[in-house]
Amino acid sequence: MMKTAVLAIMALFTLGACVTNTAGIYANSQGVNRVDNGSMGRKLSVEGIQAYPGGGQLNGYATLQSHTSYDQNLQYRFTWYDANNIAIDAENKSWVPVTLHGFQQVQVKSTAPNGRASWFDFQVRNIIPN
Repeated sequence: MMKTAVLAIMALFTLGACVTNTAGIYANSQGVNRVDNGSMGRKLSVEGIQAYPGGGQLNGYATLQSHTSYDQNLQYRFTWYDANNIAIDAENKSWVPVTLHGFQQVQVKSTAPNGRASWFDFQVRNIIPN
């Protein structure tokens, strides 16, 4: 009975770790792209997601492309994962603010926190006021 309860709890934690609700746009360096906010998806696209080696660690970049004539106040973050799909230093990753002006294209970059990283995910959303 106790073993079943422990396995059920572990399964819930595992499934919870897989859920990524950005309330915006999600993409990763393995080719997955998802729009969680349809309105935002019409105003913004994420392009050119790529991880590349450099200096003994992976680097990654994403390009934000505005499809509107007005400013968008956004925030983004990169989360790096190892070969076993375990997040590296995820608890220390905060959202980074960026203002995207009308029809502007901006490239944002990140460097993996250590040499164990093998891929990353990228999330962007509207700034959430405190």
